[in-house]
Amino acid sequence: MRSRLSARKTLAPALTANWLVIMASIAAAAMGSASAHAADEGYTTSTQDAKGSKWSVVVGGGGAYAPDYEGSDDYEFQPFPFVSIVYDDFIFIEGTALGINLLDFEGPLGDDRIKAGPIARYGFGRDEDDNNALDGLGDVDDSIEVGGFLKYQVGIWSAGLTVVQDVGGGHDGLLAEASTGISVPLTEELRSSIEASTSWADSNYMDTYFGISSAQSAKSGLDQFDADAGFKDVAVTLGLDYMLTESIGLSGRAQYKRLLGDAASSPIVEDEGSADQFFGGLFLTYRFR
Repeated sequence: MRSRLSARKTLAPALTANWLVIMASIAAAAMGSASAHAADEGYTTSTQDAKGSKWSVVVGGGGAYAPDYEGSDDYEFQPFPFVSIVYDDFIFIEGTALGINLLDFEGPLGDDRIKAGPIARYGFGRDEDDNNALDGLGDVDDSIEVGGFLKYQVGIWSAGLTVVQDVGGGHDGLLAEASTGISVPLTEELRSSIEASTSWADSNYMDTYFGISSAQSAKSGLDQFDADAGFKDVAVTLGLDYMLTESIGLSGRAQYKRLLGDAASSPIVEDEGSADQFFGGLFLTYRFR
């Protein structure tokens, strides 16, 4: 039996795009908990400070424990830096994503909000040497994904949809991600959240990450496999954000994700890994005031 001990990289590229989405919410969530009225606003919401600045800048870092490739049952610890920059609740940079709240208006209920706009993000690929189970499959190049997002929020509940297409030659596919959840302030300093999410990917994306061509089968010894378009996963994410001071926050995230369809049936998952995926992370953030 082939060894699962891997020659792994030690920085963030080993984390999948789904984990990066989680990271993108952490700093802004801690930032929003810094004041009572910001606690009920979205993760990409900037509020003016006492000096009237329209800028919000959050930096942070911590550690994450995650699979070394999507579908793996081998886990590793990764250090993880983070930056979030928001200007006037209009332009935001969070993690590897750049977006614009092009539409931002009050919804039909009066106390709800609808936001939508374009988004672009950098996605890390996958290296053959991330895990011995990937031997013979070759590298997946990094991607540049462009598309749009839609978010609806009322009170503590929100829902969102993001659709992006790779234009950078990584997976060349289309990915749609939907989520819904609640974020509840428990005290003035502590807030909890729970989110359910799912993603759908086209055949280009699925075949890039989960397919095995005849040439790859010959090199790797894995069975040939064609991965078709379909729902890729469902997930539940739990979060806690605690403001230590007005500027310093501590955030934790835990996620369980289940791969679905051809993603779960791929030989690199069914034979070499697991459809059950787990993630845990703890991060310290600092908001410049």
